[in-house]
Amino acid sequence: MEKHPKPQLGTNGNVIWHRVGAFFIDSILMGLIWIPVIVAGTALGDIGFLVFTLAGLVATLIYGFLLEGLYGYTPGKYLLGLVVIKPDGSNCTIGASILRNLLWIVDALPTFNLIAMVSILLTDDNQRVGDLVADTVVVKQQ
Repeated sequence: MEKHPKPQLGTNGNVIWHRVGAFFIDSILMGLIWIPVIVAGTALGDIGFLVFTLAGLVATLIYGFLLEGLYGYTPGKYLLGLVVIKPDGSNCTIGASILRNLLWIVDALPTFNLIAMVSILLTDDNQRVGDLVADTVVVKQQ
């Protein structure tokens, strides 16, 4: 995996279904992180559950916030040839990654990521609310 893959500017309109696929891949991988956390935490009682839940939360934050902020992609995006960048082609920052990922709370409303999909379809650069606030775009890698 490359630290900073070269983005293909102007390809953000061609990646809508790739973004959906990357979301599903990342969701499955995060679920695989949480299954052992919940099982082990439950087996260890209340304190164990709390400790494992905190560990799972840290793993989730690293997965979403840091990977995109440091590298421009999560494993799902990488597998589907996507990268998150700034509109000028510069690398995504940790701050931008945190903003765009925290706004999944809005993008996921009311259900099934409806606001994200509508926003992607209605904006010129195919950006969801998190991308608009963080000033990021998702494009293909070269």
